[in-house]
Amino acid sequence: MNIKNDDEQAIVSGINVTPLVDVTLVLLIIFMVTATFVSERATEVNLPKTAAKENSPTPALTVSLAMDGTLKIMKKTVSLAELKALLSGEIKKAPDEKVLLKADKDLPYYKVAEVLEAIKLAGVNKVALAMERK
Repeated sequence: MNIKNDDEQAIVSGINVTPLVDVTLVLLIIFMVTATFVSERATEVNLPKTAAKENSPTPALTVSLAMDGTLKIMKKTVSLAELKALLSGEIKKAPDEKVLLKADKDLPYYKVAEVLEAIKLAGVNKVALAMERK
């Protein structure tokens, strides 16, 4: 008769993965919860300033928008409709023309968006926003 004592136990030859799966799921949940908070904070940036300076290889048309709403293209005061017409004419001459938009940093976003929309409706494909160095 073969009787086993309590001291004799079978050797475990496999790895129990249940605790590993539990820890992995907890880490995944923590990651998903914190990712939403990180993305919310990422929107709080100061856009008008930049540390890097980008040099444009070719000159671009400059559009300026002052705090009082004055709109200028190459130092000539224009309205929003005139801006669109002037840019449409320039794009017909040179389809790859670039536009550099210089807007006051304290302007409301919707005013800058109106000018950007007029530039895009004029057919301009390459628009850059001017920023000052820190």
